[in-house]
Amino acid sequence: MTDFEKRIYNSYLAVTRSMNNKPFRLRKNFDGFEDKPEYIYVKKLANLFNRHHNINIDDFFRAPFTIYQDPEIYSIQFYTTQKAIKVYKIHLNKLKTDNN
Repeated sequence: MTDFEKRIYNSYLAVTRSMNNKPFRLRKNFDGFEDKPEYIYVKKLANLFNRHHNINIDDFFRAPFTIYQDPEIYSIQFYTTQKAIKVYKIHLNKLKTDNN
């Protein structure tokens, strides 16, 4: 598992938990993480972020909470869908209009 993939997973944990006012602890030990089902989605997200350097990782994970204002914790699988990318685009447009 690469350092970038570790950073993605820890960002996911930090943002999704903090947006729901829940405590979190960053994962330090990634031994055996490649065997977990979440690793596939972390790998897909790493590919997405490597292809699109303009995506802010924390904002990407924060977007559904600001658009839907839903207390739900979104699974890491959600962030690999087209719906997550669309929500991120809406989030960016909302930030642009709020700044103007």
